[in-house]
Amino acid sequence: MFIVPAFNYADESTKQYTVGVDDVLEISVLGHDELKTVAHVASDGAISFPYVGVLYVKGMSLSEIEKELSKKLSGGYIKYAVVSVTLSSYKSMKFFVYGEVGSPGRFDLEDNITVLKAISAAGGITPDGLYGNIKLRRKQKNKPGYKEININLKNTKESHLHADMPIESEDIVIVERSNSFFVYGEVLKPGKFILEENTTVLKAISLSGGFAKYGSPDRVKILRTEQGKSGYKSIKVDMKGAVSGQIGKDILLEPEDIVIVLEGIL
Repeated sequence: MFIVPAFNYADESTKQYTVGVDDVLEISVLGHDELKTVAHVASDGAISFPYVGVLYVKGMSLSEIEKELSKKLSGGYIKYAVVSVTLSSYKSMKFFVYGEVGSPGRFDLEDNITVLKAISAAGGITPDGLYGNIKLRRKQKNKPGYKEININLKNTKESHLHADMPIESEDIVIVERSNSFFVYGEVLKPGKFILEENTTVLKAISLSGGFAKYGSPDRVKILRTEQGKSGYKSIKVDMKGAVSGQIGKDILLEPEDIVIVLEGIL
């Protein structure tokens, strides 16, 4: 549970906070210390206050609660009631973590929660998500829907704009499954592999155990999908150039690439 520091009553953004179930409010009335109350928002969205009784506050802002309490008190017990309502603590604010994490689900929003801490709270990233993309979906202000932010946790030390960002209420963190590629043909261990950053053809062939007995360095190609088109584009690989370090010859692989090593021609 997040304990909120003392707020300036003139802080308009705080006054517009929307109260939810399990929030705790501190209510005081100017000149009436005996009415100072710590009110817990019950499951039905209501609080109880002296001389007012039950007041349904779920969905109301702090400013609206102040006005409503002032109105009810001024109608009977206190002629000119000046009411202050502050947020003592909140549990109604949540965030969500889904995808390739140990324990996906809904979590209480506590102080100083960032994307990295949110993922940690959800059990960390599973092996299938170690090289997957991380996205943050956040409700848009004053219009429906969410905006999607790509998160790059590798740049946290450099304070990258979209690195370890603070989490806001109702944010959704998604850890996607790692991208993969395939190596088939005349290699020792053909199959599917996780696409790590900066994986090239040379590294792919190394991960697949290297060339088999009849595999030919002169007959290596990449099959790559093209956006909006069916089938694959075939890219011939200059393995001699790649091995010798020529620029651009050791081609970087993309998600779902298929590396094929064919038999040599006698």
